[in-house]
Parts: sequence; structure tokens; C-alpha cells
Amino acid sequence: MIGIKLGANTPWHGNIIYNIESTTIRVAYIEKFMKGIAEPGCRILIKYSNDNFFYYYSGRIIYVSNSPAGFITIEVETAEEIINNRLFPRYDVRLEAALKPVWDDEVYYCTVTDLSYSGAAFVCAHSFDFNERIEMSLKLSNNKTVKITGKVVRRKVSKIATVDHAVQFIECDTVNNSLLSEYFSQLEKEVSDIYFNYISENEEK
Repeated sequence: MIGIKLGANTPWHGNIIYNIESTTIRVAYIEKFMKGIAEPGCRILIKYSNDNFFYYYSGRIIYVSNSPAGFITIEVETAEEIINNRLFPRYDVRLEAALKPVWDDEVYYCTVTDLSYSGAAFVCAHSFDFNERIEMSLKLSNNKTVKITGKVVRRKVSKIATVDHAVQFIECDTVNNSLLSEYFSQLEKEVSDIYFNYISENEEK
């Protein structure tokens, strides 16, 4: 399984590799995420990880077959390998969260873009200080809310008037940790369903 991102303002989603040949990769056409977006020439990002490395690829779509059990073909232009130092897997998400600095009553809103048991990345119009402690109320896609305390370990100003942050979780009680575990299990099932549905559709052709 891999992660796919189409264009600049779409979320990551799970996908599968159908075929690799030279510098081209063929992946499944997933209508839910690709309809109206996946077109020849569209910029695309791919990522894959194992216990030792992260692999990031960028390229452009050169062919689209959007029939049932269809596929898209990507011409890879760049590739990067990074050592995987993470203790826990990260999940690509797009979730809304409310953030409150521990020593302030002001509340700021952000979009969480990836999430794990140990931390998260988010984009926010407000710039938090390095090592600043924040309380995060994260609304999961299953309509449950997780409350976690963390500290900012990275921030980077982007080109679209928002700031990219990374936060390390430092306090999460048993109840909220259980909610995270339940949510991660749901995400893994969704990715697995994509794989098996695609395989089933191809076997029926």
C-alpha cells in the first residue's frame, strides 16, 4: 500500500501499486478521491514506508483509465529515500482541531494533516512558538473528539499564509489513547478495503 496526493490542495489517501515499469508507475483509479482531479498532466506525489525507510516520489499523470477497476499511469520525475526513525506509524488525515496554549485562554483552529500515537503535523494561521505547550481537541472523522497535550517541535512558514507545525504528544490519558487506537484501526481497515475491493473488481473482469 502507498499514499497518493493529487495536486497541492488535496488530502493524502491510500492506494495500491498495479504495475512498475522503468520510470512509470501504474496505480488504482479510486473514483472517491480522483474523479474530476486525476487528469493527464496533473502533478502527483507518492509515498511509501517500511520499518527502515520512507520513499517519496513526484511526477505527473500521463494516462487515465477511469473505467471500473481502472488505473492511472504516472511518469516519475524525482525520488527520495529517508531513514525511518519513527517509533509509530503515521496516518495521513485531514482533521479539524482546536488548539489552546497551556498558559493562554485564546483558542486557535487548525487542520491536522498526519497523526500518530506520538504526535501530529498541522497547519494553522497562527504561529506557535518552538517548545510551546498546547492542548489539542481533535475531531476525528468518526465524530469522536480526542483531547491531548503536546509541545511544538517544529514550525515552518508556508507559501499560502499558514504555518506548518509538528507537535509531540506529552500527555494522553487512557480514554483518549483508546479513542486514537480505535480510529487508527478504522483507517487501516479502510485502506485494506480499498485493496481487496480493487483486487475483486479486477478478478471479475
